[in-house]
Amino acid sequence: MSDTTELSDTPADASHTPAETAPPAHAGWAVATLLCFWPLAFSAFTHAFAVYPLWASGDVTAAQHASDRVRRLGQLSVWIAAVLVLITVVLCTITVVVLIAHGDYETPRHGMEHGGEHMRSGD
Repeated sequence: MSDTTELSDTPADASHTPAETAPPAHAGWAVATLLCFWPLAFSAFTHAFAVYPLWASGDVTAAQHASDRVRRLGQLSVWIAAVLVLITVVLCTITVVVLIAHGDYETPRHGMEHGGEHMRSGD
């Protein structure tokens, strides 16, 4: 047999090191950013799309940084959405309590209770 059968520079039994595999793009976190707090989605998707090109060009540190950034932006958007939902629930609860506390919430307040005579002008 000829000695040209081995074309690879790496041995067949070499294991992959973390530097040889691309960091995750965290596309799920980018989608979560889009669903939870869309203003952060622009940055999250930009970083997610940059992970592989940075890794392919050999800049492993920048690729890892972009990957971590996508994850952090996704987590931040989930927290912001949770806080906004909590604020909305609290404000709606306060509104309902105030309406109930003032009572007589079934009577319309548009001036038509007595035929609307006081609303007419120029008769």
